[in-house]
Amino acid sequence: MKPYFSSDRFFLIRSGIAFLICGVIIVDLLAQFPNKPMSEAKPVSQLKADGLPADYSTRVAFVRSDDPVLSQPVGLDQELSDEQVHEMVFRALDQSGDLKPLLFDGAKITLKPNIVIVTEQKGCTTDPRVVEGIILWIEKQGYSNIKYTVAECGAAWLMPAMKDTAFNAGQAKIADGFEVMGYREIVRRLESCGISVELVDANFGSYEKPLSRIREVPVPAFIDFPEFDSYWIHECFLDADLLINVPVMKTHIVAYVTLCLKNHIGLPAGAKYGFTRKQGGPNAGDPHLHRDFPEKNSVEQEIVDLAAIGRPQYNVVDALVGMERFHIPGGAAIRRNMIVAGPDMVAVDSVCMKLMGLNPSDAAHVMNAAREGLGTMDDAQIEIVSERGVEESMFYFEHSVEDQTNRPRYGTTPRVWLLNSSAGDDLGISYLEKSDKDIVAEAGKNGWTEPLYFSDEYIDFAVNYSLKNGHCYYAFCWIDVPREEEAELWFSANDDGAMWIGGEKVYETQGVNTPKCVLPGRASAVIQLKKGRHPLLVKLVHTAGLAKANAAFAFNICRIVPRPLPKDRATFWDTRDDTNHARYAGSRVSGLKFDCHEKNKEK
Repeated sequence: MKPYFSSDRFFLIRSGIAFLICGVIIVDLLAQFPNKPMSEAKPVSQLKADGLPADYSTRVAFVRSDDPVLSQPVGLDQELSDEQVHEMVFRALDQSGDLKPLLFDGAKITLKPNIVIVTEQKGCTTDPRVVEGIILWIEKQGYSNIKYTVAECGAAWLMPAMKDTAFNAGQAKIADGFEVMGYREIVRRLESCGISVELVDANFGSYEKPLSRIREVPVPAFIDFPEFDSYWIHECFLDADLLINVPVMKTHIVAYVTLCLKNHIGLPAGAKYGFTRKQGGPNAGDPHLHRDFPEKNSVEQEIVDLAAIGRPQYNVVDALVGMERFHIPGGAAIRRNMIVAGPDMVAVDSVCMKLMGLNPSDAAHVMNAAREGLGTMDDAQIEIVSERGVEESMFYFEHSVEDQTNRPRYGTTPRVWLLNSSAGDDLGISYLEKSDKDIVAEAGKNGWTEPLYFSDEYIDFAVNYSLKNGHCYYAFCWIDVPREEEAELWFSANDDGAMWIGGEKVYETQGVNTPKCVLPGRASAVIQLKKGRHPLLVKLVHTAGLAKANAAFAFNICRIVPRPLPKDRATFWDTRDDTNHARYAGSRVSGLKFDCHEKNKEK
């Protein structure tokens, strides 16, 4: 028997100790070099866009199947005939009044529905009868020689003509999505009425020359955080005199909701990007979308890029049957029997989210599109035209409950902040000019930055500082609270941290030892909001931890979901059950506003 400390054992022990020492040295070295920041940030003064003018206004119309003005009103849970769907579309377009002035003889009109997938499950794709109703309404207006195109870039189906080509990467179902989802049938019906409609698979210019009619288009210069400089898109979207966006109402696992803005992800051509958009096309150098996701907010930024390129003149949302929990099969169909319409895609999305029991401020792409001037989510600028109010028509849609980055269940962190830093490693000690609870920052004074706008949910101090261990970092903004109420604070950070609102410490977390910040997946604390305008301060103490080179936090202040919900307002209304409760948690308290100016509030 060998002695315990034989030469080979001694060698292994020495090697292990040496390896451990090297590991410690490497961790320490890594901690001295900053990682790529988890978000971008730009001074607010350098942003090219700041929403729409104060005197801007728009209309959003919505029709319910039980509106008494309809010839055959029925309940919101009832199946609808073709005639009932068409009448609802007609009514919405008449109420809006904004589509007719856009029409003229000989107009080229492209309608963009959501036909992302072929499935028998209702709610995944736009009901073709809604598209049919729009075309029939346009024909009633008396214009001649209008050319209609219905176009889509399906992301999960490939036409049989392309089965044996390099474009078939084996990930798409081989099927004629237009036929399976009922669009060829409505074309045949319209043709029987003398109305010609072209169906375009906009993934390809043609099946013989796939890249023909596919053009590279730059993102407009006014977009502040473009994900890409340009995108490849079929010319049927680009050259239309009138682009009508026809999405279906759904929640989404990545983008929170898929409505008018999100429907633009169906513009990039599969001939260039591949069918899932993530892998790229078959040719060398072909681009792909969703880069660095989920660490980066790339999908939301792509939506804004594409909405700016393919900006529709009008939008009609199919809210007859939508989806909750998920946006493709695996989710749950939810019948609402509504049509929502208007020229402003941001305003329409904002109204739709309220009809879904959601806060529009929680969809990053909706909020950013509003800031970039693509539309408004300001209630004061939106006129609702309807027989019923939004509040009485609201139904709580279940959020996506998948654990993919928590983005679907977690709303947006406030984006505009003043930053500061100081040497110091004790969360309980104030290292600035005042006690932490008394700090009221002023831009450009006492070490505070000017207001910075962050592109992502992560407020990462690495955007402005070469981070040092044993330093603390501060972020400041103002919060406007419309009423006193309890709320849930959803907070996470990768360093020890604390938050004060109105001088009161509302949260503290210590012993944090993770290499990067992860979006919070649940409430951290219940806090009491007080009506009025209050200073809000976040403080992080940066330590080496697990080779952390970023100091970042993310948070939202969310409504407390009632236990239970009204029985007629949610599928899983008995929220006394924790599983059901989690289906609706994570939406920001309605009416909260955040900014960095004492007088001039962020739009």
